[in-house]
Amino acid sequence: MTQTNYSTLDQDEIALINQIKKELFINTTEAIQLVASVLQALRQTLTLSNATTLMNELPDFLKLVFASNWKQAESQVQVQHLDELVSLVMERDKRNRKFLFKSEVQTLSVIILTLKHLYKLIDLDNFDGLSRAFRQELRDVPVESAA
Repeated sequence: MTQTNYSTLDQDEIALINQIKKELFINTTEAIQLVASVLQALRQTLTLSNATTLMNELPDFLKLVFASNWKQAESQVQVQHLDELVSLVMERDKRNRKFLFKSEVQTLSVIILTLKHLYKLIDLDNFDGLSRAFRQELRDVPVESAA
C-alpha cells in the first residue's frame, strides 16, 4: 500500500493498523492482510443479513476489506467462542495458501486487537449476529493480553 493510499484511511483505521504493526513487529501491508483475514473469517460466521449490517457500520476501507473475496456460495460457520474463530482464521489462511498466521497465539492476538478495535467503531455488545458467549469472551479479554 502506498503512502498516498495509507493517508486516505480514517484515524480509526490507521490506529488499528498501527497497533497491530507495533504489537507484532510487522509492516503496514502485513498488518492490513492480517486484519482482512480476520474480518473475512468473521464475515463467514454471520448470516448474509448480519454480515451486511456489520459491513455497513464499518469505515470505508474496512468495508472494502470485509467484502473482498466474498463468495456467493460461502457457507456460514457457527462460532460460539474465540478459539473457534482462531481455528477458522487459520483454516482459511491455509486453504487460501497465504500463510500469514504463524501460530494460534499470533492469530488470537490479531483477532483480539481487531475485534477490540471494532468495539470502538460498532456496538458489538448489542450485535446479535455474534453469539452471547462470544461477545462475553471478547468483552472479558483485555487488549493487553493480545500483546
